[in-house]
Amino acid sequence: MDSHHPDSPADADSRMPEGGIVALEKKIAMLESRASIAEQRAEALETALESVRAGFWEWEVESGTIRIDRQWANITGHGPAEFGAMTIEKWRELCHPDDLGLVASSMDEFLDAGDGALDLELRVRHKSGEWIRVVDRGKITRRDRNGKPSQLTGSRLALDAQRDKCELDAKKAQEELQALIDNIPGAMYHIDAAGQTVIRAKPPEFLKALASEHHGTPLFNTLSMIHHDDRHMVACAYSKLREAPQSRTLVYRIATPEGGVRWIEDHMRSSFSDDGLFSGIDGLLCEITDRITSLEEARQLEAQLRKSQRLETIGTLAGGIAHDFNNILTPILGYSEMGLAGIGEDDPMHEYFAEIMQAAERAQKLVGQILTFSRAEEGKAASVSIQEIIDEAIQLLRPSLPSTITIEEHIDNSCRNVLADPTQMHQVVVNLCTNAFHAMEQTGGVLKIGLREISAENGAPSVVPKLPDGNYIELTVSDTGTGMDEPTIERIFEPFFTTKSIEKGTGLGLSVVHGIVTAANGQLSAESDQGKGSTFHVWLPVVENKSSNSPEEKLQPAKYTANVLFVDDEPAAVQMVTIMMTKLGYNIRAEKSPVEALNLFREQANQFDLVITDLTMPDMTGIQLTSEIHKISPSIPVILMTGYGKIIDHDTPLKHYGINRLLKKPVKLAQLASAVNEVLSSTKSP
Repeated sequence: MDSHHPDSPADADSRMPEGGIVALEKKIAMLESRASIAEQRAEALETALESVRAGFWEWEVESGTIRIDRQWANITGHGPAEFGAMTIEKWRELCHPDDLGLVASSMDEFLDAGDGALDLELRVRHKSGEWIRVVDRGKITRRDRNGKPSQLTGSRLALDAQRDKCELDAKKAQEELQALIDNIPGAMYHIDAAGQTVIRAKPPEFLKALASEHHGTPLFNTLSMIHHDDRHMVACAYSKLREAPQSRTLVYRIATPEGGVRWIEDHMRSSFSDDGLFSGIDGLLCEITDRITSLEEARQLEAQLRKSQRLETIGTLAGGIAHDFNNILTPILGYSEMGLAGIGEDDPMHEYFAEIMQAAERAQKLVGQILTFSRAEEGKAASVSIQEIIDEAIQLLRPSLPSTITIEEHIDNSCRNVLADPTQMHQVVVNLCTNAFHAMEQTGGVLKIGLREISAENGAPSVVPKLPDGNYIELTVSDTGTGMDEPTIERIFEPFFTTKSIEKGTGLGLSVVHGIVTAANGQLSAESDQGKGSTFHVWLPVVENKSSNSPEEKLQPAKYTANVLFVDDEPAAVQMVTIMMTKLGYNIRAEKSPVEALNLFREQANQFDLVITDLTMPDMTGIQLTSEIHKISPSIPVILMTGYGKIIDHDTPLKHYGINRLLKKPVKLAQLASAVNEVLSSTKSP
């Protein structure tokens, strides 16, 4: 009989139900699918990282190993095999030494925090030896049993070189812009709607203290730093700026903490929001003190030039007046002289003629003083009596002084002369006296003029630091006016320095005095007390030969018989000289026109032994007439007469013009006789 054996337990266990196999197959398929997806995602991630040129890294914190991909190595110019097993130590070796400290501290802070993302920007060495900039970004992907990070995964991205260049260029441009702003000769500022002021740029030296003192304060609301005379103008300008968008430029003064004043040019513009609300003012403060000073100096120079031109015009006018006045004096003096000589002293008319002569001589001296004051040409040094200079200057100045000013003279007439230009010495006395007059113009006072002779060997005056040994005349001019402080005294002799208004002085008077005195080997000093007055001292070395007044010329009879041609456009002068020459015994032919005189000479050149001509005449001057006459007769002598101050160039000898002698009007009979005899003696045999 057939026997049946059931399945053994082993067979039973190895047999799987059909439904379980199906489930297993599904699970395997699912895992394969997930693996495929993971592989695809890994490939996509790698492609993505390559597309942005980013490398992948995975750091095992505990072991210190780092897994990198090909792109990570390519960033530094290497292949993955060149690094071998990458570790955190090798990673640090690739880092720039200057970045290690910051990188290490950043990583420690990230690991201690245990969350967030790691973001490091650093420099690493390229295979070529250069340093390139990279960014490492990563996150924690695994933690140990204690929750501490055990694995970090991330990427490395090389920063674009062009981006680095742009950043460097932008940084350089920012630095250059800031340097430009810092070097602007001014201070940039901003005032907000609330009035708070911020100085935005480095201010110049004079504004540093103000910028520090007023930083972040309503600087222009209080106007505390602006000169009190300019505050109203500035306040009105800022009020207008708050009303509508506009630009303005103001020039005003700032009072510095040291008490000084600076001129400011303020360029400002107001701004408003889209809804029309005032939002602030931006401005630039520029110091223009030097510019204002230069403009003021230019204005003073222009005023001084105008004054010099006026003085030159006055001098020219004075010369013309003197010429006419001397022509008037010629007959007065001549007729009175001849009248006086024609009568005895016991005649009642003798006193009348004497008074007329004295008046005419005083008038002659007065004209000479006016010409001395207005003369433009340089004089020459000669032995000068300062006593006479002072006397002439006082006579000239006294009529112009108000009755509230008294003149006191303390003159030692025994003082010896000095070697100087008389015109310049006259200018010294007049300038010092005029300066004293201006100091007392409002209050009145006493003008004291002193003159004495001192010896430096016996000790120089205390007001002079050093005075060489020798004898000096000491001229002092003092006033009882307002006086000067020490800073003013220190600058009193500087050109263009003056405490007077532009109408009263140019700042040249005392500097001219200083130059004249110094050129004459003298010294000058000033002393003053405010409210009491000032005293100026002048010391000039004396000369041994003291000049004496020239003796009165005696009337000389004519030594020769001569025919004289006299030319002058003034009828009174023609008549007077004709009478004089006839009285002296000469034959004279007088002409009032130089043209007619020249025509006469052409016709009768052999008939004349001497020509006397005036300098200033219409149609032809005396010098031009002399030149034409010498073309006809080169040897004929010529005497030139003039009543004008500025005659001809003193540096050119009279012989250059063919002139034998010069006579200044008005001419006395004795002077005329002496001159004619002298000229004829030198050109004619007895």
